[in-house]
Amino acid sequence: MLKKVISTVFLAAILAALTTSTLSARAIPDTYRDTATVEPYGTITYRPILFTNNDDGVVSITGGGSTKLDVAVYDERGNLVIHYTGYSPYVTFRPYWVQGMVIKVRNLGGVSNTFSMRTN
Repeated sequence: MLKKVISTVFLAAILAALTTSTLSARAIPDTYRDTATVEPYGTITYRPILFTNNDDGVVSITGGGSTKLDVAVYDERGNLVIHYTGYSPYVTFRPYWVQGMVIKVRNLGGVSNTFSMRTN
């Protein structure tokens, strides 16, 4: 009788784990894309964009070339994870768990800059 109870509990735990991983895998979008214009010395904030801990997170900014852009990624607690500055900055990082990351794109120049952003 005890073996039957232990087997039933073990099977239930396995099914619960499989159901949870299947549901969370479907909740993560494949990519996020946007095109925007950031004003001189302005900032555009994207929040939150979900990243999984199974792959490296990638944020790619393709700027218009008129000014340098700074891209910064913050975790769900507000900690800076990574940032990079350039005409078309590109950053990669490894999330510790599935979480929404805040992405800020800042224009470092005195004229507007239209950019495209893509994440994985």
